[in-house]
Amino acid sequence: MVEEKLLSELLANRRNFIKIFLDTLTIVLGVNLALLARFENVWLSNIKKEYIFVYGGLFLFYYILKREGLKSWSYTNSKDVLDILFINILSSITTKLYFVSFDIEYSRGIILLIAIFSSMFQLAGRLFFRLNRSYIYYKIDESKKKVLVYGAGERGVSLVREQRGDKEFGYNVLGFIDDDIKKYGTYVNGTKVLGNSENLENICKTKNIDILIITMSNITKEKINEVVNRCEQIHVKVKILPKVKDMLQSSKLLNQVRDINIEDLLGRDEILVNESNIGNLIENKVVLVTGGAGSIGSELARQIAKHKPKKLITLDINENDLYFLELELKGKHKDLKLQSEICNIREKEKLEILFRKYKPNIVFHAAAHKHVPLMEHNPDEAIKNNIFGTRNLGELATKYHVQRFVLISTDKAVNPTNIMGATKRSCELIIESMNKKSDTKFMVVRFGNVLGSNGSVIPIFKKLIDEGKNLTITHPEITRYFMTIPEAAQLVIEAGSLGEGGELFVLDMGKPVKILDLARNMIKLSNANIDIDFVGLRPGEKLYEELLYDVRLATKTENDKIFIAKIDSIDMNIDLDYHLKKLEDAVKNPDVDQIKALMKDMVVTYKEENYEKSDQPLSA
Repeated sequence: MVEEKLLSELLANRRNFIKIFLDTLTIVLGVNLALLARFENVWLSNIKKEYIFVYGGLFLFYYILKREGLKSWSYTNSKDVLDILFINILSSITTKLYFVSFDIEYSRGIILLIAIFSSMFQLAGRLFFRLNRSYIYYKIDESKKKVLVYGAGERGVSLVREQRGDKEFGYNVLGFIDDDIKKYGTYVNGTKVLGNSENLENICKTKNIDILIITMSNITKEKINEVVNRCEQIHVKVKILPKVKDMLQSSKLLNQVRDINIEDLLGRDEILVNESNIGNLIENKVVLVTGGAGSIGSELARQIAKHKPKKLITLDINENDLYFLELELKGKHKDLKLQSEICNIREKEKLEILFRKYKPNIVFHAAAHKHVPLMEHNPDEAIKNNIFGTRNLGELATKYHVQRFVLISTDKAVNPTNIMGATKRSCELIIESMNKKSDTKFMVVRFGNVLGSNGSVIPIFKKLIDEGKNLTITHPEITRYFMTIPEAAQLVIEAGSLGEGGELFVLDMGKPVKILDLARNMIKLSNANIDIDFVGLRPGEKLYEELLYDVRLATKTENDKIFIAKIDSIDMNIDLDYHLKKLEDAVKNPDVDQIKALMKDMVVTYKEENYEKSDQPLSA
C-alpha cells in the first residue's frame, strides 16, 4: 500500500518519470560494463538478464522508498549524493543475499562493479544538471553594480552561488576579502579572495567597486563601524547580510541584503541564553504578559511563543497594536493558543476576572508609563499606573497562586532623579515586599535603554531625518547604555528561569554610548544634509546614566551577562503600606509638588536634579 502511494507520487509528474527512466537505464549500462570489465569480450546474455532484473528491481524498490524521483537534479547536494551511494550499496548487498538464498551462481566482483558503474552514471547525470543550472545564467553584465564581498565563508559563497544561478541577480560580484590568511589568493566557488580588510581601499579602487556586502556572521560592531567609516572616505556603499536567525528561509539571499543601520553600529553582541532552561520554564505553562502591545512586551510574546506555552495571554490597553501582534503570532505559530485581552492594569476588578479565568502560571509584567518628561508633568498618572497597577497584579498573583512573577524595571530606578524612575523603584519595593509573604516567586529585571523601542531616541531621530529637520540633543556630553529589544526580552525570560524569589537581576550593559556620536552616525548612514541642535536637559533627566549595579558586590549567575545586584537597603526600611495610603489620597486631587514630596519620603534615594528647561519635545 505504501509502495503504491510512493510510486503514484513519482509518476504523477512527467519529469519524475523521465528521472526514473534515466536512473533505470544506468543500471542496464552498469550491468553491461561490469560484465565487459569482468569477462572482457565474453558475452553472457543469460547472466546479464539475471543481474539486471535482480539488481535493478531491488534498486527501484529502495529508490521509490527514498523518494529519489521527487528530488530536483539541478539542486543536488551532498546528502543527495550520499543517498544515491547508500541505495546502490544496499542494492548490491541484497542482490548478493538473493543469489545466495536461491543458490544461484554469481560473481561478487560483478555485483561490486555494477554498484560502482551505476553510481557513477547516476551522479554524472545529476552533476550535469547542477552545472547547467549554476552557469547557464552567469554572464558578466557591465551595467550592474560592482560588488566586493567581505567574508569568504558559507554565507558569502552562497551569495556568489546565487549570482551564478539567477539571471535576475542585480550585482556583479568581483571578489572576496577575508581576514583568514589561509584564503588569500584562493578561488572560492570560482571567485577569487583578493585580500583582507587591510587592503580594502586599494582593492575597491583597483576594481572600481560600488558596493561592499558584509556576509560575516561573527563580525563585531566595532569592525562594522570601522569598515563603514573607511568606505565612506572612498565613496563605497556598505550593505550587510542579516544573521541566519533573522533571515527569511523562503527568500533569495540578494533580497535580504540590506543597508547598514544604527543597530549594526551600536548594538552589542547578543547574550547567550540557556534554551533548555527557558523551554522548561515556558513549555506547557499558562503565561501572561502585561504591556503586550509595547516594545518589550511584544518581543516577550514572540520569544515565549517559540517555546510551546500551554496558553499565552497578552494584555494591554492599546487594542490596535495588540491586534497586529496577534495576527503576527498566529501567522508564525499555527498551533499557538493565544488570547489577547484589552485591560487597564489599574482596574483590579477586570484583572481579577482574567486571573480567575486563565489561572496563569507565570506573569511577565511589562506594562508601565515610561516617558520621563510626560511623567514629570503627570506624576499622578505615573503613580496610578506604575505603582498601583503593579500592586494590583502582585496581589492577584499571590491570590491565584502564580508560580513566578517577573517585573520589568529600568536603570532610571537607580538613584532616581525623576518621577518615572521613582515610581519604578517603588514597584521594586512592592515586589520585594510581596516576595517575603507569598508563595509566588517574585523577581525584578532592570534594563537600560532599548534600541528602537517606541518613543526611544532612534525612532525620534529617524522621524526628524525623514522630515529633513535638524536632530535635537539635550547636551553634547549626554551618554546612555543600550541593548537590543530581543536581548532585553531574552534576559527577562532567562531571569524568570533562574530566579528563586527576591532577586533583582541586571545585565552587563557594556560601554555607554554618547548620544552625539549616535546622532552623527545616523546622519552619516542616511546621507542627510542636516545638523544637530543642543536644547538643554529636560525635566528629571540625567547627564550620565549610572551603572545598574556595583560590579564589586554583584553576584554572577550561570549566564555571564546576567548578575544579581545587591541593593542598598535604605529604601527597604520604610512603612510601605503607610506611604501607599498617602499616595492613594494624594492622586485623588493631584498636586505635583505634594506628590513629589511624598515620593521623596517613600523613595529615599529620589533626588531631583537641576536642568535647563527646554521647549523641544523631540530630543535625546
